Amino acid sequence: METDEFEARRALDAVEAAKALNAERLRRPKRYWIMLGSFLSIFALLPYFSGWPPLLQFAAPLIAVVVIAVVAARKQPTAVRKIRLSGRMSAQLIGFAVVAGILAGASRAVYSEQGWWWVPMVAAIVMFALVTTVGPLMDRSWARQVSRVRE
Repeated sequence: METDEFEARRALDAVEAAKALNAERLRRPKRYWIMLGSFLSIFALLPYFSGWPPLLQFAAPLIAVVVIAVVAARKQPTAVRKIRLSGRMSAQLIGFAVVAGILAGASRAVYSEQGWWWVPMVAAIVMFALVTTVGPLMDRSWARQVSRVRE
């Protein structure tokens, strides 16, 4: 009887260790959130490009995105690619995108109407900070949800 309890405990410990390892593997490295925060910050800074020639207005942000991607991107772990979005994950991602869109849109509107030069810069900094802090939390939540044992 004691042997059965010991074996059961050892099996449960092994399952818990595997779940923890899977959750760790499913999380994206911090550099991905820094890269995403940088991308969104560029789009928050778009009002500064409004006085530039039209070709540069479109080319400068794209060039900046490519440079950030080349510098920050590395091979993504295969486990991350296998995450399928569930309802809860989709809601978190949509909420995240809505907050970023509202922040960028509001800063652009204030910059256009009031001419406050510092508003897009502050919005870019806030957006970068938001993505780099909330993104990993959201990623951990996704990893926990995916690694949960289905009954």
